[in-house]
Amino acid sequence: MEMPLVQAILDYVDEGTARFHVPGHKGMDLYSRLGFKLDWTYDLTEVRGTDNLQAPTGAIKRAQELAARAFGSDVCFFLVNGTTSGIHIMILYAARPGDKVLLARSCHKSVWDALVLSGAVPVYIEPEYDEDRGLYTQVSLDSVKRAVKNNPDIVAMVITSPNYYGMVGQLEEICSYLRDRGILSLVDEAHGGHFIFNRKLPPSAADAGADIWVQSAHKTLPSLTQASYLHARSDRVDTNVLASLHSMMMTTSPSYLLMASLDLARAYMEDRGQAELDRLIELVAASRQRLNRLGIDTMTSYARPELVAMDPTRLVLDLSSLSISGFEAEGLLRDRGIQVEMSDLTRLVCVSSLADKIEDFDRLVAACDSLLRQGSNKDRPIFGQNPRLGSRLKKGARLDSGALIGPAAGIPDQVLSPRQAFFSKKEYVPLARAQGRVCAGLVGSYPPGIPSFCPGDLIDKAGLEYLSLVKDRGGQLFGLRDEDLVAVVKD
Repeated sequence: MEMPLVQAILDYVDEGTARFHVPGHKGMDLYSRLGFKLDWTYDLTEVRGTDNLQAPTGAIKRAQELAARAFGSDVCFFLVNGTTSGIHIMILYAARPGDKVLLARSCHKSVWDALVLSGAVPVYIEPEYDEDRGLYTQVSLDSVKRAVKNNPDIVAMVITSPNYYGMVGQLEEICSYLRDRGILSLVDEAHGGHFIFNRKLPPSAADAGADIWVQSAHKTLPSLTQASYLHARSDRVDTNVLASLHSMMMTTSPSYLLMASLDLARAYMEDRGQAELDRLIELVAASRQRLNRLGIDTMTSYARPELVAMDPTRLVLDLSSLSISGFEAEGLLRDRGIQVEMSDLTRLVCVSSLADKIEDFDRLVAACDSLLRQGSNKDRPIFGQNPRLGSRLKKGARLDSGALIGPAAGIPDQVLSPRQAFFSKKEYVPLARAQGRVCAGLVGSYPPGIPSFCPGDLIDKAGLEYLSLVKDRGGQLFGLRDEDLVAVVKD
């Protein structure tokens, strides 16, 4: 009997790969420490005593109240459709058709889906760019002020904190500035659910005074994939309206395993989170030192004016000085039993969590050492396999058009709103021949899920060059049909 997905899962588990990727439980049964073991027996539905996510009055209501207390919010809603659904709820709450929403071009793709659903109009702001590393960081307070001054009718801002690389910007200052002007702060804290449980970590969205925020519990906490939290403060948010939107966007048949894992993750973090995070921070710091001694740049003590902190549990390997792309390195490490969370043109991102052990980091360091040593093997050169592309990855490099290398490669001209473009008459053309056309979908690299072109963008040369470079170096693109065709507005 053929079961291809089941077989793929079994094959991966049988490999015994060290998982430096989400979900945060890393396949470990951490819940047994709380006297609970997840199995099929607990896959229930709404019956007497199990409550109802659409209108909770009992166990689910109490579990959400406990989560709100633990994460520093006034109300918490369990999400079984992932943080994507929470982002949709936030934007649908904050913006009506035609309202302006401020957001960075480095936001997750789900933000643009929410703009299509809501009819809101984006006001784009470009995050700061580190030319030395070819890396977008975070938006600055000054750039937010300029955008609001030029668009005083903005109703909300979407802020990603932290980003995929663990960078936290001037979140508290930005939230305070927005609050003073009556603008709602909507924070995508997908990768920062652990922050509030240890003061050695960066400030959380709750600490920063966000109005509404979402967390992917499955990324850094021990919950099941697709389980997330939606939080809000009640002083500037009508939580009854938010509850109605939550009910609208959630399935009427929620998984009790997912909801139970959210309850368990909260309990586990309250019981053991601080001590376990102390241990993890020390493990990651020691691993950084070992990797640095090998000659791998782990961005230790990385600092820039627009950043207030880096997540000390997020391990980022910058390979730009080694002339090897992150995509190539990801594949080579997988051959050595290590799977990272994400690769880009010049970096690897390793997600660590409370489930990681010292043996996992030992395997990572050993695999990196082996990878570096094999670089001298003339029969299978590791570095600089494509000299033309390799030269374009050096620090401070620019694309042929002069645009800096980055997820957005500059902000394209806006011709239509995302909703107008998405619901327009479309046709599909080869990506290489799409310059000058208006994009009708989302196109970018995944992970991290940052679009290069969004619905309504004029497709330009710089963005096409960047996507071509990502594809040539082994990266994956999203938003294309048949691997090459992009949706554009029909002339």
